[in-house]
Amino acid sequence: MRNPFFRIKRTYTHLVRYRRIMGVLMKYGFEEMAGVFARRLKVGLGSKGLPTTRMQNLAQTSLPQRMRMAAEELGPTFIKLGQMLSTRPDLIPHEYVSELERLQDSVAPEKYEAIRNAVKQQLGAFPEDIFETFDPVPLAAASIAQVHRVRTKEGREGVVKIRRPGIVKTIHTDMEMIQDIAALVKLHLGRQSTIDPVRMVSEFTQAVTKEVDFANERRNQQRFFNNFADDSTVHVPEVFEAYCSDGILTMEFIGGVKPSYIDQLKNAGLDPTTVAARGADFVLKQVFDDGFFHTDPHPGNFLILPGNVLAPLDFGQVGRLTRQDRVLLQYIVLSVVDSDASKIIQGLEGGQMLADETDIAELTRDLEEILSDYANLPLKDIPFGEALRRAFDVIRRHSITPPRDFTLMLKSLMTIEAFATDLNTEFQIIDSLKPYARKFALQQVSPENLFRQLRKATRGAGELAARFPEDAAAIIGKFRRGNFKMHVYHDHLEELEQTLDNSSNRISFAVIIAALLIASSLLVSQTGDILGIVSLQTLGAIGYLTAAVMGVWLLASIIRHRRF
Repeated sequence: MRNPFFRIKRTYTHLVRYRRIMGVLMKYGFEEMAGVFARRLKVGLGSKGLPTTRMQNLAQTSLPQRMRMAAEELGPTFIKLGQMLSTRPDLIPHEYVSELERLQDSVAPEKYEAIRNAVKQQLGAFPEDIFETFDPVPLAAASIAQVHRVRTKEGREGVVKIRRPGIVKTIHTDMEMIQDIAALVKLHLGRQSTIDPVRMVSEFTQAVTKEVDFANERRNQQRFFNNFADDSTVHVPEVFEAYCSDGILTMEFIGGVKPSYIDQLKNAGLDPTTVAARGADFVLKQVFDDGFFHTDPHPGNFLILPGNVLAPLDFGQVGRLTRQDRVLLQYIVLSVVDSDASKIIQGLEGGQMLADETDIAELTRDLEEILSDYANLPLKDIPFGEALRRAFDVIRRHSITPPRDFTLMLKSLMTIEAFATDLNTEFQIIDSLKPYARKFALQQVSPENLFRQLRKATRGAGELAARFPEDAAAIIGKFRRGNFKMHVYHDHLEELEQTLDNSSNRISFAVIIAALLIASSLLVSQTGDILGIVSLQTLGAIGYLTAAVMGVWLLASIIRHRRF
């Protein structure tokens, strides 16, 4: 494994950005993390002027608050990273999730001329030539895109979401640096850490790449439009295909009230209680019926239309539940109903989600403790959000790695519960969940589903039996020819190889220094010269000087890397 320090790009732009990152980390009290970059920055920029300023009242500010403030100061990419981390309570504790949810993604809008040119590049003509009207003043502006009001040539009112010029390149550059940082942090945390920053950043990279691809968002939105086409309580904005590209998304204009403005809802004749129930149904239908869901159903991603109709917005981030995810969900539902933690363990083992170091007995005790605390409560009295937070604590404590989208689904349920209880303090998501869970459980034991599983198992067994003679003959043939090979892989062997390589280089260097010293000692005691050019004593003195320089360099290298 190559040392991450050598992967850091040596361009001046990257070095300046690394210096900026380290400065912000030090400002907010993350000196230990900043120290990971310090030596690299001193080599690239010189030690003078390295940032050392710390924020005032640091001791009075919590660690999660400082993390949020650092992300806001580092800019759009880090804000996006923080926002996405806030949807992963399986990776970070609840207090960090709550704080990162407060991250604000609002920036100054692009100049109209830049937006005008972006439309020309994406759609082949300037906005005034494509639309009947185009409002140069944006309705909203964020780090990735901004939204403008338009009227199409067909006379339909709409909005156009335009990707910021240069944002793809900016994010790509930032992601390269974040990947380097993740590798350095992983190296700094050591092998025993249950946190894998490289995996986290890899997932973030995939997610943010999809978010800047508006063709992906358009496909998501159209799928939601089809899924809720027959649902009169939900109105998904229609996409205007003729005015879309991978950097522009145009849809119908939706005029409604934000659900967080409860007084405005009531003044408009809307019922917050009804909106709360429909918000929960909106997410539960996606999870249990469609297997395709909105990953961040917070109040800012909805408008409420007349008749208490929900209009969801922003389909850049969605999740998909696989068959395995649904099986795990079935085990969880059954374990809650039966107060049996073994069913959850069975689901986790079946999905290969348990780490080698996971203590099954201790995990079972932790799950049984959660189940027993709620076993005697009526379903409506079970604090759903609290129970999920405790479950996520268990996931982190025991190094469980549930599927990413399964975790996002659970977080979506927590988010919509908070959305609903803000509108109706008496709301209980369990009441909305019961009919879906009952229907889901019945589907799993239906004759049709059981027959499908039996048919799949029979087909798999038949295929295995049919292939067995051929596979056995192939293995025996390799044994006879002496071609049978076994590949053995060892985790972290690359790190051991790198350590041994560094050690052998230093030993070789020390041997060369010792040889120079011995040879120089022999030469200084001799008389004469070489070809009448240089005396043997002078050559010995040069050898001493060379050995001294090499020795000082070797000592400095050992001290610099703290290998002593």
